[in-house]
Amino acid sequence: MSKSVKWIICIWCFLYAVIMVIALKYESGVPIGDLGVINLHALNNAFRGLFEYERAGGYFRSLYIFTEILGAVSILACVFWTGLGIKDLIKYRDINDVDKSIFATWLLYVLALIVWKVVLKIAVNYAPVSVNLKSGLVVSFPCGNTFLIIISMCSSIYLIGYFLEEKKNLVLTLRVICVAVFVLGIVFRTVSGVNYLTDILGAIGFAVPLVVLYSFVCDV
Repeated sequence: MSKSVKWIICIWCFLYAVIMVIALKYESGVPIGDLGVINLHALNNAFRGLFEYERAGGYFRSLYIFTEILGAVSILACVFWTGLGIKDLIKYRDINDVDKSIFATWLLYVLALIVWKVVLKIAVNYAPVSVNLKSGLVVSFPCGNTFLIIISMCSSIYLIGYFLEEKKNLVLTLRVICVAVFVLGIVFRTVSGVNYLTDILGAIGFAVPLVVLYSFVCDV
């Protein structure tokens, strides 16, 4: 993929994410060209209407738990790559000797955490249900679980190939696992009912630009 295409993807995903923030926060419609505008709150309700959440107590608990497990796997992946860099830092005692790709991954994780926290502070949207009966509804835009999985799995797909370049079969196997976590995590979280559709789209919109910027540094 050329750099120009990457920049286009990066910019448009970010712009759409910002538009969603504004539309949801101020309950305004999102323009869709000659077709007029679309109300995102109505879109969220229409999407929830496709599934029988009320019969399941408001959300599909099994899917929610499964996505939480995939989120935990994603966290472990982040911890592993972070630990790999810390090992080099302790060994060489100079941050300049830390592998460039690991250092770029650190920056990705830090930027992702900052972006997620900043958008979360805006309190754009609240979750449609509470998974914890002792607490009230929480801010759910962007979906932290989806955001984490995208950042973690995309960086892992690259780093696996980078560090295990000579072990083709192992690289293929691990990358298939990463893609499976990526796809299943997003799809099942979307269907689980603990987030609105725009929560998922917002996570994608803010995560993709970060991954694209990461790809420039790591030559993905």
